[in-house]
Amino acid sequence: MNNLGKTIAVLGSGLNKIYPEENKKLYNKILENDGCIISEYSSETEINKRNFPRRNEIISALSSGVLVIEARYRSGSIITANRAFKQGKEVFAIPSNIDSKLGVGTNRLIQKGASLVIEPNDILKKLKIDKNSNIKQEWKYEEKIVPNIYKKLYSAMGNMPIDINILCTITDLPIQEVSKQLTMLELNGYIKALPGGMFIRI
Repeated sequence: MNNLGKTIAVLGSGLNKIYPEENKKLYNKILENDGCIISEYSSETEINKRNFPRRNEIISALSSGVLVIEARYRSGSIITANRAFKQGKEVFAIPSNIDSKLGVGTNRLIQKGASLVIEPNDILKKLKIDKNSNIKQEWKYEEKIVPNIYKKLYSAMGNMPIDINILCTITDLPIQEVSKQLTMLELNGYIKALPGGMFIRI
């Protein structure tokens, strides 16, 4: 994210249940920088470790490839890599000393068929990306001119659906005010209401 890329975070809980709690600042920073937070669970779904394998499957599905740097024999990273194998994605792993507990997983992945990585170019070559080309893609939405009274709220919305409670957090406005402004923005054709209390720019 610090390199001006676009970050997609996948939650194993509802959008209003940030876990761990100290990630709230990161959560807001992703949204403020045109990234997005996604979850297949309803907004108030509590964290449950049984949701993590499914979350990891979504992460690998969104990716061109998965790189595992360190991993124990049984870990979330290994689950993600195995899901990527099943999805036909490229899997990469950095080799490790055979005596390292955190290297067992990566060495096993290489044994299973993951591409061994010793430098970034190994990944670029496998994915057929020219390191000299401009691989950064612009991700833009049309910026409409909205009345100043609604501008703070409208600016907080990116080009992905966003929950009304998250908008309250970002804008620091009470839910009654956010709800009223969202109604006016929708009536004037700036946004669209979606099921589950979600909204998106038009």
